[in-house]
Order: sequence, then structure tokens, then C-alpha cells
Amino acid sequence: MGNFLLNTGSIIMCPHGGLVSHSSTTWTTYRISGRPPMLQTDLYMVSGCPFPSPCTSVQWVTGSTMLVVKGIPVLTVASVGISSSASMIPNGPAIISSTQLGESEPDSFTSINE
Repeated sequence: MGNFLLNTGSIIMCPHGGLVSHSSTTWTTYRISGRPPMLQTDLYMVSGCPFPSPCTSVQWVTGSTMLVVKGIPVLTVASVGISSSASMIPNGPAIISSTQLGESEPDSFTSINE
């Protein structure tokens, strides 16, 4: 059984407690527990980071190796994201604080083009 998948209901934070918001850059009808998936190449912006050089964005280094949507890996609870300041200085790993628990990565590679 694979890792749980992230969808737009998942809560992600920067390492200092700032909230990460998700903006989809790829339109799809595919849903995870009724919500759009979080894809590795979508935009992830941070607000409310109290760090002296506040986090402003998250770039995801890894996504699912078993599930891609329109050629883009879906994020899972095991995905690694790096929070960065406005000048793109890395400030630490993103924290996935909650997500849906109903759908996991498939056992075999799956590509969805919807």
C-alpha cells in the first residue's frame, strides 16, 4: 500500500508556522476524496511566516512515483518540499500537518490524463 495522497483539503505549513496555500496550474477532472489533487508543479505560496527572512513559497522536490496526472506527479505525505524566502533562500522543509486518509498511491504505476 502506497502513501496517502494530498488534495486541496490538505494542510501544509512552513517550518516556522506559516500557512501554505495551493494554486493549481494544471486543470484536471481527477479527484482525490472529492477534491482536486495537489501536483508537484502547482504554485505553493506561504503567508504568515514569522521568520526574520519569511518563507514565501514552497518548491516540491519529490512527488509520487506511482501516480501522475497529465504527466505531473501527485504529492503524497512522503513528498519533500522546501520553503524559501522571497529571494529564494531555502528556509527548511515544508510540514504536511494533515491530509485525507481515504486514498493512497496505487500499487502499480498509473497515469491519468483527465
